[in-house]
Amino acid sequence: MIFDILENSKKTKSIIGLNTYGADNGFYCGFVLEYNEDFLIFQHFTKYGVYDGLLTLKLSDIKYIESNTIYLEGIKLLINNEKNVLEQTFHLNKKNDFNEDFTNLFESFIGNKDYIIKIELNDDDIFSGFIEWCDENYFTIINIDNDGLIIGKATFKFEDLKLYWVDDLDTRRKKMLYNLKNRSNK
Repeated sequence: MIFDILENSKKTKSIIGLNTYGADNGFYCGFVLEYNEDFLIFQHFTKYGVYDGLLTLKLSDIKYIESNTIYLEGIKLLINNEKNVLEQTFHLNKKNDFNEDFTNLFESFIGNKDYIIKIELNDDDIFSGFIEWCDENYFTIINIDNDGLIIGKATFKFEDLKLYWVDDLDTRRKKMLYNLKNRSNK
């Protein structure tokens, strides 16, 4: 069975996930380039869908193999759209976006579905989503997970907001996956 999966990945360049024993980074995704009964050579990709070198590992170190998961489908999309993920598209327009207020740029994204904003709170918790609403003391986001899925809404105090990112690599990745999920749900 394992050799059927490896052969299919090699022939079709289908993306699979390799989960290995004993390592903190024990998950790798990509496709098989070569293999035999002892080891395989694997084209590895980052979580952003970027080519990340060749990985050679022993078959005995593989705990299990994943295929056809939501995560791997997302990686395929990112591989095919690498330029769109890597290229930052938002640029500060000083006249309109900034007036020396910490939350001014943040507030300009209320209702904007073009950019997912990533926030870090004073306790170092990190959330990402679309800014839905705010007043002087609170703000609400539509929370987006790592696979681009809406996982609910969350309301925070502005006083707990430590920093926020606009159009960083991680949020561009989530936005592309979010667009894929919403397109396929319609």
